Amino acid sequence: MTAEPNKPESENPETVSPAPELEHAETESSPVQAEKPQKKERFQRILRLALIGLAAVVAVFLAGFLTDHFARYSPMKAGLTENLTQTQDELNQTKQSMSDLQSQVDDLSAQLAAANDRISALEQDKENLQADLDSANLHIELLRTLVELKTAHIELQNDNLSGAKVALSGTAARLETLKPLVETVDANLAASMQTRLNLILDGMDTNSSTAQADLGLLAKNLQSVETLLFVKK
Repeated sequence: MTAEPNKPESENPETVSPAPELEHAETESSPVQAEKPQKKERFQRILRLALIGLAAVVAVFLAGFLTDHFARYSPMKAGLTENLTQTQDELNQTKQSMSDLQSQVDDLSAQLAAANDRISALEQDKENLQADLDSANLHIELLRTLVELKTAHIELQNDNLSGAKVALSGTAARLETLKPLVETVDANLAASMQTRLNLILDGMDTNSSTAQADLGLLAKNLQSVETLLFVKK
């Protein structure tokens, strides 16, 4: 008897039932797929909690920082502001003191300038007075010289040779003192006074009349100098 050929399984009208192993695998994969969203939600919840915790930590840190800042730096700022105000007040007082001192310096400078002007005027007065004093002393010397010359002239007229010499004992020194003064009026007289006095002294012993004439002439010349320089017109 001839055997029938085997039909393909796809042509089997009966529904092929899945294998038991596949059914079991599909049953096991369903809880795994259901567990994945749960893990994702759990992770997101943990992340949110972590972010909230981090935000809370940051907020606490920021609050602590701000509290520390205001507790530490606010009094310091107030102290610095007070010190700055005090320093500014002291600076203003110093500027006012400087202004007052500058005013005093200006006043003292003006007083010093006025005092210097007075000193200059006094020095000029002193110089003028010194010049007047020197002129007065020279005038006295000139008058004493005239007195000595006239006295010697009188003594010679009275034949008192020794008295005439005594009268002329200091005349040479006086003429030397008067020389610069006489030069201002008569340079020739100033140059010849000492020579003429020596001639007078030498001629007293031998020629009294000539000595008397020379004494009178010298006295007359000096009298002219005295008139020109000291007699007010």
